[in-house]
Amino acid sequence: MPNASAIPPPVPVFRTARRWSLLFLAGCGLLPVSLFPATTGPWSLTVRAENDLPANVDRYYSNGVSLAFTRCVHDDDAIWPRLLRLPGLNRPGQLAQGGEIGQIMVTPADTQLTNPDPTDRPYAGLLYVAVSWQRLDEHHYTALKFITGVVGPESLAEQTQKAVHRMIDVPQPRGWDHQLRTEPILNVVYEQRWRAQNWGRPESWGGDLLFVGGAMLGNVLTQAHGQIQFRHGWRVAQDFGASLIRGIGALPPARDHARWGIHGYAGLGGLAIARNITLDGNSIRSGPRVNRRPYVSAVETGLVVRGRGWQATASWVVWGREFTGQSRRSEFGALAFTVFR
Repeated sequence: MPNASAIPPPVPVFRTARRWSLLFLAGCGLLPVSLFPATTGPWSLTVRAENDLPANVDRYYSNGVSLAFTRCVHDDDAIWPRLLRLPGLNRPGQLAQGGEIGQIMVTPADTQLTNPDPTDRPYAGLLYVAVSWQRLDEHHYTALKFITGVVGPESLAEQTQKAVHRMIDVPQPRGWDHQLRTEPILNVVYEQRWRAQNWGRPESWGGDLLFVGGAMLGNVLTQAHGQIQFRHGWRVAQDFGASLIRGIGALPPARDHARWGIHGYAGLGGLAIARNITLDGNSIRSGPRVNRRPYVSAVETGLVVRGRGWQATASWVVWGREFTGQSRRSEFGALAFTVFR
C-alpha cells in the first residue's frame, strides 16, 4: 500500500471553480440592472414560489423560489443585439428583456436518513441568475434565456430548508451532507408559444388554446419539452399562459388592460430528457446519482385572477416518475404574483 504522505495533493480545480462561480453569480446578479434603459416601455415584476407542501409531502422537487423583472425595450436598446437574428427573435413584434434570480432544492423521499438511500433521488440545491430575451406579437411568442450559477453547498439550499422547517416546526432533514458537490452551472433555454384558437369575446367569456414547445441545453438540464394549454374564463388575459421556474419563469404582462378578469387553465405535456443534474449527478466529480428515465409526462392546472396592474396565479403540477425506483409521482403547488405597468 503506498504511503499516504507520498501521494501528491489534488489540484484544487474545483476549489477555484467554486470561487469563480460565486464571483460570477454575484456579478451576474448586477447584470439585469444594465438591461433596462430609461427610455423603455411596460414592465413587470414577478415573485414565484413552488413547493410540495400543498401535497402534504417533503420529497423530490421540494422547493423553488424566484424573483424576475421583465421590461419591454426597443430593438436598438437590446443587449447583445445579434441574438435577435435567431429564429423567432428576428420576427416583428414587441421585444422584452428580463433578469431573474432564484433557488431550487430537491431531496429524496426519506429526509430522516442520515445516510440517504443510494437508489433514491440525491439532495441537490441550485442558486442561479438568468437573463432573457422575449419577442411577442398577437399570436406568437419566442424566448431565449441564459442561466448561470452554482449547484452544491454554495446554493444555500440546506440552510434555507432547515430554516423553513424550524419556522413551521417540522423535523429537520438529516442527509444534506451527501448533497451534490460544488459545480458552476450554465444552461440555455429556448421556447416558442403559439395562440392557435380563440373563442368567445376577449371582453367577456371566452378562451383560447396555446401550444408550447422548447428545448434546454447545458449541464443542469438538456431536454426537449412540449405542452398544450387550454384556457377559459372571464376576460382571459391576452398573454401566452403560465410558466414554471423550470422554463422561462416569467413572461411579459398581458397586452390588454382589462380592469379585472379570472380564468382557469389546464395543460398537458411531456419532456424528453438527456440530462438532469439533480438525477445524473455532478458532471465530472463522482457522487450520488440515480438511473434517470428519458421521458416524463407533465400535467398542470391552475387559476389566474388579475386586476389593473396586477396578476395572481395559483397552479398544481404533477410530473411523472423521473427515475427508476421512484415510488410516487412528483406533485407540487405554485404561486406567482405579478405587478406591472
